[in-house]
Amino acid sequence: MAKTLTDAYLVLLLCATIHGTDEAVRGAAKRCAKTLPRSKRDMMFQIANSEKPLEMVFHIAENLD
Repeated sequence: MAKTLTDAYLVLLLCATIHGTDEAVRGAAKRCAKTLPRSKRDMMFQIANSEKPLEMVFHIAENLD
């Protein structure tokens, strides 16, 4: 599973693209958060607790460098 924040974003983007549901993205974010260092977990929990995690993932993907 995800070891870095970049890996976690990739997992979430793939999940959003393949499954296309808020619940799938929310579950993936929670699973990824468990594998990240504590200092990097905040963003995964923000996505998991969001009302629209699917939209949030696509917004993050649009703004990656």
